[in-house]
Amino acid sequence: MKQLRILVVVCLSIGTFQAYSQVNYQQQYLHAKELFGDEKYSLAMEAFKPLLSREASNPFPAYASFYYAVAAYRDGYPPLAKNMFLQIKSYFPKWSKMPEVNFWLGKIYFESGDYNQGLNVLAEIKDKNFQENIFNLKHHVLSGVKDIELLEELYRNHPKERAIGEVLATVVAKQPLVNQDQELLDELISKFNLDRKALDLIKVDKSVFKDSYKVAVLFPFLMDRLEPTVRKKVNQLILDMYQGMQLAMDTLEAQGIKVELYAYDTQRDSVATARILAKEEMKSMDLIVGPFFSEPRALVQDFSFKNKINMINPLSMDSDVIGVNPYSFLLHPTNETVGRKMAEYVAKKARRKTGVIFYGEDSRDSTLAYSFKRRIEKEGFNIIINKEIRKHETREILDILVTSGKIKDAASDDAKGNYRLAQDSIGYIFVASNNDLISTKVISAVETRGDSIMVIGSADWLDLPVINYEVYYRLGAVLYAPMYIQKESDEYEIFRDQYVKKHKVPATQYAEMGYDLMNLVGHSLNKYGKYFQLGWDEESYLKGYLTIGYSYEKSQDNKLVPILEFGDEGLEVVYELEEDKNEDRKK
Repeated sequence: MKQLRILVVVCLSIGTFQAYSQVNYQQQYLHAKELFGDEKYSLAMEAFKPLLSREASNPFPAYASFYYAVAAYRDGYPPLAKNMFLQIKSYFPKWSKMPEVNFWLGKIYFESGDYNQGLNVLAEIKDKNFQENIFNLKHHVLSGVKDIELLEELYRNHPKERAIGEVLATVVAKQPLVNQDQELLDELISKFNLDRKALDLIKVDKSVFKDSYKVAVLFPFLMDRLEPTVRKKVNQLILDMYQGMQLAMDTLEAQGIKVELYAYDTQRDSVATARILAKEEMKSMDLIVGPFFSEPRALVQDFSFKNKINMINPLSMDSDVIGVNPYSFLLHPTNETVGRKMAEYVAKKARRKTGVIFYGEDSRDSTLAYSFKRRIEKEGFNIIINKEIRKHETREILDILVTSGKIKDAASDDAKGNYRLAQDSIGYIFVASNNDLISTKVISAVETRGDSIMVIGSADWLDLPVINYEVYYRLGAVLYAPMYIQKESDEYEIFRDQYVKKHKVPATQYAEMGYDLMNLVGHSLNKYGKYFQLGWDEESYLKGYLTIGYSYEKSQDNKLVPILEFGDEGLEVVYELEEDKNEDRKK
């Protein structure tokens, strides 16, 4: 009987202890929740800690873990919060609050820049009640991403994500038109049914055909400064270009193409330009050529956009000149286009994937270099040195390529063994500069090294008197040559004879440019109408008259970039069209 009493007492004690423990867990949880509600997150975390145990007698480990994680996040410890949420997923995979856990995890991944992981974990949430909040979270976070390459990568990894599509389309639409990926933009608009107007996209849908077309030439003629002398004028290049355009007008007239040319003097001045644009006759123009200086150009850009009149700049390679005006074009390729095209060429031709970039101080040089680097790295190539070279620091090129600052000291076998960049370790050097000192230093250094490095530079190097054809041939150099003119052609001979006959002097490069420009736009107006870009969009190649040609397919700058190769039989001109990326063209 005594033994029975002892057993009963023991059983009652155990039951009482279990009930007391349950009450303790409950009280601890309520206390921790109260601290959490009062936003005392550090204290709340400490209060939740005893409740994290997964003992059978503890009914709160999942909830305690969740609130502990949220408190850690709000107290400034996102990594700790992330680890706790991941533990919840591991220990309580069937928990009813798992959508909230995944939402918090997605938010933390996003904020740490791990966008792919954030998108993946948010995709696990199937509860329809969360979908609006999930979309808003994605859109808010991704809208803060300004790196278009990152957005493009996210889109490739998650092609059905509408939030990515909307944000990427917005970023692409805000780029200068010449840098916009039109195919990608059209794909996004179509796939996600996006509003073109909301993206501020203006599309020219229909051209206008006329019997005769009016072309306004807005050049800084500076008529009030011209003197009747045989000496070169201060604006000689402007006069030369206009004379080339006038000669082309004779050619067009002989072919039955009716174009009228109207010349206006902007005087390099915004006030004079504004007076020109105020003339009623300007609204009847079908095309504006020029102007060249920034302030007059800004006025004409605005006029062009408002009145839906095409304009073309025959000199600039700056994408900012086009901006977001769908009626604005460049005769030349932009620096971005040249860099991209040369990278595509090198990706096919270089023997090794490791390379070096040297660029000058000019902003055009850095733009060209950046475009090349961005594209070549996208092709899986590696740039080990990307160096700006200042005018007074060209010796750095020798220090990098041949160690010694003096060529004669760097040619020995012992010196070659100590090169900073070992022989045959790099495949190419891209030089984004027309600076004579930079180009000659690079060529001298590569010749001294004696290894097989492809040197890529500007066709302006051909004007350097100290470097002859044999040097370029020996190095296997290639030169980018926008608007390259083959002066051995029959077409050029006819132009040259006509120009000399009319003006009694040889044609300059600006006269050549004016002639080719006027032939291009004259034939384009005649064939495609006022909005000739609709025809250009359908043609991968437009014939040049003195130049190799043009390509404006889905572009507002000339995407055809001639490349000069030095072969056994002389200079070869190579170019590649966008639609024909597996086959080089040679002329």
